[in-house]
Amino acid sequence: MKFKRVCLCYFSPTGATRQIISEIAAGIGIDPLKVIENNLTYPEYADSIIEIEPEDLVVIAAPVYAGMLPAVALQRLNTIKFADNPAVLVAVYGNRNYDDALIDLREFASGAGLLTVAAAAFVGEHSYSNDKYKIAKGRPDADDKEAARDFGRKIYEKVQSLSPKAAIPELKLPGTFPLPERKNINHTAVETKHEICTECGRCQEVCPTGAVFFKKGYQTKKELCILCFACVKKCPQQARVAASETLQQFREKLSAMPRRAPEIFI
Repeated sequence: MKFKRVCLCYFSPTGATRQIISEIAAGIGIDPLKVIENNLTYPEYADSIIEIEPEDLVVIAAPVYAGMLPAVALQRLNTIKFADNPAVLVAVYGNRNYDDALIDLREFASGAGLLTVAAAAFVGEHSYSNDKYKIAKGRPDADDKEAARDFGRKIYEKVQSLSPKAAIPELKLPGTFPLPERKNINHTAVETKHEICTECGRCQEVCPTGAVFFKKGYQTKKELCILCFACVKKCPQQARVAASETLQQFREKLSAMPRRAPEIFI
């Protein structure tokens, strides 16, 4: 099976997912000028969507929230028109577990008419990681990136070996099917310490859902906040915080977990 371009479709509020998918593309080894990106991270994503052609290899990547994909990522993926493309599915999680995320991606891909040829789960620094509670701090690291490039090389070999008319065997992926109900994690929201906020606007710029707005200082629409912590990680004054005892307990538990390695299915 031949392909002319690699199309990366991703949702990456804090950047870890984009790092992983970029390394996978590098491992596939196609001319970088033939790698196109559909970045679904920000509310204005639709303005820059590149149309996918029948001879594109599609790589879809998203972070794992509460064991599945964030609903907003699936909503944005559903706005893209695919063309029966071969697809690679990637879940990026914060070292706890990816639970049903690959099944979630598989079901999306099946409904979109994509032909899944490979899948993987990689670890990225957890959204809740900070200086006190280091949860997969600094990941993807050099080992993760090399694993992603190696995965890309395996993808290239597999796709090249496939006959266009041959049926592609279904990958056996871990997880629950039928999928469980998606969990609501909006038990709290990120807030602003107005006394140290310089009103630079960075939090509003990086929010993937448009949850941050300005009204006598930067505020948050709780119903839109997905706790991705992009605003927390990118605030130059450390003025964005989530003061939740439940969250602090979760951070402590996660920070004690041993290192998990990437898992690939091909």
